[in-house]
Amino acid sequence: MKVALYVRVSTLEQAEEGYSIGEQKDKLKKYCEIKDWTITKIYSDPGFSGSNINRPSIQQLIKDAGTGLYDAVLVYKLDRLSRSQKDTLYLIEDVFQKNNIHFISLSENFDTSTAFGKAMIGILSVFAQLEREQIKERMMMGKTGRAKAGKITAWSNIPFGYIKDNDTYKIDPLRAGIVKDIYKRYLNGQSITRIYQQLNEEGHIGKDTKWSYRTVRQILDNATYTGMVNYRGKTYQGKHKAIIAKKTFETVQQQLKLRQIEAEKKFYAHPFQSKYMLSGLLKCGYCGSTLAINKSHRKNKEPRWRYNCPVTHSRNHSKTYARRADNCQFKFIYRDVAENIVIDEIRKLSLNPKSVLVQPKQNNKTETVNVEAIKKELLGIKKKQERLVDLYLIADSLSLEELNKRSKELKRQQEALESKLKPVQNENSNIVEFEELLLKAKNIEELNYQQQTHLVRQLIKSIDVTNEELTINWNI
Repeated sequence: MKVALYVRVSTLEQAEEGYSIGEQKDKLKKYCEIKDWTITKIYSDPGFSGSNINRPSIQQLIKDAGTGLYDAVLVYKLDRLSRSQKDTLYLIEDVFQKNNIHFISLSENFDTSTAFGKAMIGILSVFAQLEREQIKERMMMGKTGRAKAGKITAWSNIPFGYIKDNDTYKIDPLRAGIVKDIYKRYLNGQSITRIYQQLNEEGHIGKDTKWSYRTVRQILDNATYTGMVNYRGKTYQGKHKAIIAKKTFETVQQQLKLRQIEAEKKFYAHPFQSKYMLSGLLKCGYCGSTLAINKSHRKNKEPRWRYNCPVTHSRNHSKTYARRADNCQFKFIYRDVAENIVIDEIRKLSLNPKSVLVQPKQNNKTETVNVEAIKKELLGIKKKQERLVDLYLIADSLSLEELNKRSKELKRQQEALESKLKPVQNENSNIVEFEELLLKAKNIEELNYQQQTHLVRQLIKSIDVTNEELTINWNI
């Protein structure tokens, strides 16, 4: 009989004797020798959880099931195949039995070619899932216990102003001073936008990348600075020292809510004082001059406002509108026509924002960055960090010293990858704000003229106009 071997081990189980990949392979091979079975392929998934079947080798095993490569699948133990009842039954009934393939578990001593084996599969898969849920529960209890004891529960994303020190944080004097300064500026009446702009003007000391609205907002909203530990929506007293007094923090939270309400009121009150929506935004597509608005008088008809190039329109005053040429072929564009086109383009963009956000600008002097690949690798590193923490909480085989050593190595890899993303992140730092504005613009045609004007001014940097077309330069 042609047999395929499947072996798997998760990070936690690597510490358990007898569950290593090598141990599983040796025992399965010896069993095949006794039975005189031919091993056609060995499928191995080292370091993968059995909670789902999103594993490379198990997916390949499924693909090969219909090729006739093997007649049976042999595993050391049922939970090596999966710890999920649903996935176990799917593999056995919808993959193996459908292709006349036997499933055999060495430790439980049964196979699906017998009625008893089929019945036992269902029973044991239930217990396999129960064990997984118990492990998960113990992990959660361990992390909750750490939080209640005031210990940190995350080994990455250390709050700005702190340094990780074993199970807690230690204050970084330089960066902690900047955190205090941010709270002071905000309580003195400065806006978040003005604060991050000033920090960047000062050289964003203590930070590798530029400050943004989001980073300042997160600092103002992080209870960790009051000496607390957050875990799963609950706050516990931490072992680390506070940078910000609780009373100050609470006052800031009240101010954040009040200013948000005030900002929303201002947005829909008198957002912009300009008389015309596109004044100053329209540029001549031929000479680059700012278009001027004039009233067009028509015989026996209502006059219409239209935009002309100051170079070609004699009634325009050079002191009011900048002229960049002595002659120009631009004719004119009616105000209502231009405004309707712009409103329509904004509405269409709000329905498909990726049409202008999909391609980040690349600096020719820097290497091409595969953002998706780097993000995928960072996600993998994060999972490894979580596995290390789980291993430390449950198993006795990993010391705190070894945990810190492995954690530092993963942190070094993480920082190296993040450094490659920084140019792309800096270049698109205002994309989030732009997308938030587009959400407000979905029903732009229902807003009044002043509200529409305010949105247009925020979304658009300039508009190039020729006799044939109108090109919008978005503010991103």
